[in-house]
Amino acid sequence: MIGQLTGKILHKSPTETIIDIGGTGYQVNIPVTTFDRLPAVGETVTVFTYLHVREDALQLYGFSTKQDKELFRKLITISGVGPKLAQTVMSGLSYDELIRAIQQGNIAQLNKIAGVGRKTAERLVVELRDKLAEVQLAEESTDVKTLDNIQTEALLALTTLGYSRNASENALRSVLTERNGEDVSIEELIKAALKRLSR
Repeated sequence: MIGQLTGKILHKSPTETIIDIGGTGYQVNIPVTTFDRLPAVGETVTVFTYLHVREDALQLYGFSTKQDKELFRKLITISGVGPKLAQTVMSGLSYDELIRAIQQGNIAQLNKIAGVGRKTAERLVVELRDKLAEVQLAEESTDVKTLDNIQTEALLALTTLGYSRNASENALRSVLTERNGEDVSIEELIKAALKRLSR
């Protein structure tokens, strides 16, 4: 089992990164929350990984913190929640927001995440509330990048998650218009766009 990788970032996007370790590039699927914490391409990074084994593929999922990795592992124990949906869930809400929603039984907030229907949201609460009861919430911090870069990366993330380019562009445009020039991180932009797309 590959539990952790440390190496140089060769490529990064909101949903994946490639990390060079001794000349081998490991492709790692990541949630938006992890992408927002990655250093620049060419710099060294450590990610905590989970190897998902399928009959036809081996898929690595990576996280910037051990807490995120453990939350991912708990999510995929839920019936109907596979690694891809767990990645989407962790992209739709920050670590703190997701933990709070589950602890407080906030079905409505969970239901707003793309791909999470009411029944799945209810299962998340029922099956994880006790397991997450003692979890301490992390301090969240995000770096604001240039708006053009943020829009491009957010669009790539949304289309990678399965939304059409046209619908994604419209959602992003609506969010930015609503923000009226305010500074926004990529994580905030994608979460707001996902809420619009899942309406």
